[in-house]
Amino acid sequence: MAENKNGNFWLAVFSLVGTTVGAGIFGLPYVFFKAGFFLGLAEFTIIVAMVLLIQEMLGEVVLRTEDRKRFVGLAEKHLNRFWSNLTAVSVLTGSAGILLIYLILGGIFISELTGLSAFYGSAIFFIVLLFAILVKPKIFGRTEFYIGLAVIFLVLASFSGFKYVDFSNFAGFDLKNFVVPYGVIFFAVIGFSVIPKMEDLLAGEKRRLPKAIKYGTLIPAVIYLVFIFAVLGISGRLVSPDAVLGFAKALNSKTVMFCGALLGLLVVSGAALSDGIYLKETLRYDFRLGENSSWLIAGAVPFVLFLLGARNLIHVIGIVGALFFGFQAIVILMIHKKMRRREPGRYLRLPAALYYIIGVLVSLGAVFEIFSGS
Repeated sequence: MAENKNGNFWLAVFSLVGTTVGAGIFGLPYVFFKAGFFLGLAEFTIIVAMVLLIQEMLGEVVLRTEDRKRFVGLAEKHLNRFWSNLTAVSVLTGSAGILLIYLILGGIFISELTGLSAFYGSAIFFIVLLFAILVKPKIFGRTEFYIGLAVIFLVLASFSGFKYVDFSNFAGFDLKNFVVPYGVIFFAVIGFSVIPKMEDLLAGEKRRLPKAIKYGTLIPAVIYLVFIFAVLGISGRLVSPDAVLGFAKALNSKTVMFCGALLGLLVVSGAALSDGIYLKETLRYDFRLGENSSWLIAGAVPFVLFLLGARNLIHVIGIVGALFFGFQAIVILMIHKKMRRREPGRYLRLPAALYYIIGVLVSLGAVFEIFSGS
């Protein structure tokens, strides 16, 4: 019985790990390089602490809500229809933005594997993704597990080159670029969409949800730091927005290029399939659109944005992280604050001012990200 409880606990933990670790990992070494390793590390530490607190708040909200635990439903139940509608818009546009990121990255990795241009690589990725969203292959539902395995293998492979790390690559910083890491880090460490599912996975052990959230947030942070240290330490000035190209150039290895791009493509493909189907089903069941319309919108909107010129990987990741995820974080702060006032009980011990401090930081981060043009 105890083994089953522990199994449920770790299943919940790694559902958050698998949801969190994804495309964001590839942009982290580049933004750390732009700002300087130690400035990036300071921002990373603050943002991880902030996201951990927000995700623990959402955990408390989920535990005290009887039904309607999808994010839009939580906003309507605890706030009002206006905030629910804004949240719905942020979820939909954010999901389209996430798929756009996968489209850009998928094109880059296909380019590195085949020699085609990144544009044609993204077109191929779009066609395959559109078909996969339609047929919903049997692998769907297990993608988080396989993504997690692929990322862990990628990180271990990158760290195996430790002897090539040049510690001078960590020196210096550039205050002009201090805001560049913000949106990318925020995008990379957020995983709150899976927290309602974590409660279900814990079954009779729901009281362990806060601990599961803590582990599930901090494990990806450690994975990211190992990856950043290895890739930036080896690549130095050659570091690229997708991490793989610069890493392979620094080691002068076509094998590293091929293996890194292949693993990257696997990670991005699995995540794109999961998010694409989620967006299609959100449009189908929450917004009551037709099956074909939901499928076409979910697949085509990111590609249209790509064709219109949204192809700067770091800037797109930053916008999605800072603007859309940032807005959703503010909604969580509002829900939690209102619930504490309306429903007395045991909550995180937080000073009231902290809600406003986090809200202001998240808002400023979004504004700076929009105008930074990473």
